[in-house]
Amino acid sequence: MTDFRALFVAADQTLDIDALQSLAEGWAEVSETVPPISCTDVYTGLATPAHFQRRIHEVSVEDPGAGPHAVAVIDLPEPQGGRSHCWTLLALLGDTVQAELKGTGATAMYQNSSVHVLLPLSAFSLGRLLNCKIAVESLGEGVLSPARVKFLPFSVDAGATTSTNSRPESI
Repeated sequence: MTDFRALFVAADQTLDIDALQSLAEGWAEVSETVPPISCTDVYTGLATPAHFQRRIHEVSVEDPGAGPHAVAVIDLPEPQGGRSHCWTLLALLGDTVQAELKGTGATAMYQNSSVHVLLPLSAFSLGRLLNCKIAVESLGEGVLSPARVKFLPFSVDAGATTSTNSRPESI
């Protein structure tokens, strides 16, 4: 409120405190009903790590009738020179992943040269995942090739992925 007062003083305007309070209350009420802005990674347009973890939790506590899910990781080659991939390639990667996984109900996240995907376990989703891998490998004149897909254990009871005493399956 002090910042708003300073703004109005600087603009040489009178401050209607009741209108400002109504605005703040309305904004607070609406902001509770919309998804957080921080759900999307600014480079790729894919989910942020926090959103991806939240989706894993949501799936783990869903009705068992929702069907089984899997967590897949598409491992990409590290960028040369130990740097990050350029932002244009990351944007293209995000667009490609979203396009290839459209209609599967999957949530994807990019982190540490890997695309992590939470998806319903079905022939359709797995086929789209493999198409996604192939499409990603063709980006940037093949700089993301070869990519490897591995599946991580997903426990509905635990509500998280674990790798203790298990080896992911690779494709």
